[in-house]
Amino acid sequence: MVVAEPTAFTKATAAAHILSSLAATPSFLFVAGNDRTDEDVFKWANALEVAKTVKSVVTVNVGARRTEARSYVTGTQAILAALRVLASRVGRPLSAANGNVARGAGRAR
Repeated sequence: MVVAEPTAFTKATAAAHILSSLAATPSFLFVAGNDRTDEDVFKWANALEVAKTVKSVVTVNVGARRTEARSYVTGTQAILAALRVLASRVGRPLSAANGNVARGAGRAR
């Protein structure tokens, strides 16, 4: 099997372009994905938090596997539930949110 993918443009370069076009840098970034093509955007997003460019970054992989994402969920329904919680918390602290996301599981094997 041969896979041909562009190397100059990735999900990370697209996300970086979108971020750079915003009037202000957001304080929160949520990135979710389900396959190896999402790894570059997970790594890019995590680096934004480390560099303190974005105050809080949540990276979530759908499925437990080795990944750059810091968290994982078992299915897309959990992503939808997390998005509902986030939407209901607009303007309120997230600390009271009930988490369906497994934290610290980014290096699942």
